[in-house]
Amino acid sequence: MMRIHLVLVTGIAFALLSCAQPQGAPETTVTIGTFNMEWLGDGADDRKPRTDQDYLRIADIVIKSGADVLAVQEVENQAALDKVLRYLDGYRGMVSSGGNQQRVGVIYRADVDVQRVSELTALQFDQPQRLRPGLVLACRKGAFDWVQVVVHLKSTSRFDSTAALLDASRTIRERQAGVLRAWADSVLQDGTELDVVITGDLNDYPGRARNATLGPLTSSDELRFVTRDLVSCRNRNWSVIDHVVVSTQAASRLIAGSERTENHFEYLSPQVAELVSDHCPVVARFSTLGEDTDGAN
Repeated sequence: MMRIHLVLVTGIAFALLSCAQPQGAPETTVTIGTFNMEWLGDGADDRKPRTDQDYLRIADIVIKSGADVLAVQEVENQAALDKVLRYLDGYRGMVSSGGNQQRVGVIYRADVDVQRVSELTALQFDQPQRLRPGLVLACRKGAFDWVQVVVHLKSTSRFDSTAALLDASRTIRERQAGVLRAWADSVLQDGTELDVVITGDLNDYPGRARNATLGPLTSSDELRFVTRDLVSCRNRNWSVIDHVVVSTQAASRLIAGSERTENHFEYLSPQVAELVSDHCPVVARFSTLGEDTDGAN
């Protein structure tokens, strides 16, 4: 009887421990995402003027997204990012040194190890004042470490007023996708790190039938768009253009169904929501349990 009693107690204790840290719990996962902050300025002659209350709302959206590592785009400089970070206790952040007033960067929780590695200037071609470099990071939480690049690819906009200009913008974006494919391939072929993450505003979506520009990425057997099925927070008939793309090994850590958009347009008035950003954060969660099997320590 005593032995049966001990077995039951042990089983109950194990069950309680399992309930305390279920798959997907914050302690055993990392949430990675991306957020285009739309001309986030430092308060001096900003393209999109904002008040302190607006910066506070942006910080609140960052928190609501649940992101541990959040790639950001369209940030003027470090001072601009700091105007959001001052409302984010326990977070840190950095921006790229290269680029124009729309730089890329990252906001991350202090309990995640995030280190700046380099800038992927190959994305700028011969237009450093118009095109943005990528920001390459080395990240770790728990048993999951990965190399990540934050990007903002060439857009097509109202300034592309002719068919030739539209075609030129698409050509640049497709070439940039090729640079990202080559970068990911080089990391994976090196073999030291097999967990690769690409995050950012790609200004396109993988399912496009006409004028597709992400072919170099979508054709890879080693890369997966984990956010490909999400829809835009601005229009349910549009696909998202902000994405989290991961290598096959990193995809094995994905928490199924965790991909989502933090849609601030659902709970803020239209005027207030627009002052946050015309984009919404896009995130996905990954397990940090188990072992690091790629040899990077």
